[in-house]
Amino acid sequence: ILERFDYHKIIFCGDLGFQLPPVSGYEFDVEDFPVIEHKTNRRCKCPKLKKRLDFMREKIKEGKDFLFGMSNNVFGIDIIKKGDIDYDIKDLIICPTHKTKDYYTEKYNHLEKYIVLENCLDYSNGDIVYEKIKGVKNELRHAFTIHSIQGETAKDKLYSDMFKMRSLKMLYTAFSRAEYLHQIVLMR
Repeated sequence: ILERFDYHKIIFCGDLGFQLPPVSGYEFDVEDFPVIEHKTNRRCKCPKLKKRLDFMREKIKEGKDFLFGMSNNVFGIDIIKKGDIDYDIKDLIICPTHKTKDYYTEKYNHLEKYIVLENCLDYSNGDIVYEKIKGVKNELRHAFTIHSIQGETAKDKLYSDMFKMRSLKMLYTAFSRAEYLHQIVLMR
């Protein structure tokens, strides 16, 4: 694409209108730009998960972006107590708030898992690594806000803390990090 349109400005936008809007500023408006849409979800490999994601997308399109009175089960997934998880450092814990994210980092602070906080030759800002890297800004991190993890794919368990989960877009963004429904573990 870049070679074919070498004198054009190419803007890649992912899933506008369905995932979380930016923390500050506003969501990109494509109104005056020519758009080529690609509608294939290449991350999701599970028909059961795809069915749930499609349902959430339909509700978001209808303007129903608020989660009302969640029970102990969301889309067929039981919500467990956050103290009952069987966490491994290769798993991904995502949370709606920084305070909740910090809770898990403190809980598992005896395990090595870090987030890279700058770009350099071997690492990029946001990379998750499993040993402290000398000479590169990084910090211990066992959980991430849903905003900060957009674009990541969970390969192992995806723990999603449901505390303060208020928006269907937030839940959709959380669920859409997984490849398979069986990866998702909801907790509160």
